[in-house]
Amino acid sequence: MTKASNIAHDLLQRHAATPDHQLALPVDPAAIARAEGVDMPPVRDAYGRWDSAVALGRALEPDGAEFGWPGDFAYALLMPAEIVRAMSAPAPDVPGMARRFGVPWCQVRRRLAMLGLDDYCG
Repeated sequence: MTKASNIAHDLLQRHAATPDHQLALPVDPAAIARAEGVDMPPVRDAYGRWDSAVALGRALEPDGAEFGWPGDFAYALLMPAEIVRAMSAPAPDVPGMARRFGVPWCQVRRRLAMLGLDDYCG
């Protein structure tokens, strides 16, 4: 796991897991931000969910983080790799995954490509 993934995972465990340690989807990054003391308006739609996750990533970005850290953090927060892998077998249902994660479908395609599960760019 990357540092961005580790931080996102820890936040999900603290703020978005159900009592039986399952992840409540879709994740509300604005609620997580507020729980961490970061002021953020409520999420209104899929694009707002994505923007809030990136903004939270910027707020939590460690010194010396690699280029693109806020985006990597947002992908890990909103679409954890293990859940994406499970949902994409045997073949990804991009519109269904976008609805379940509450994100724009293009972000699902990019996440699938990042994980080697879809040839988004080719």
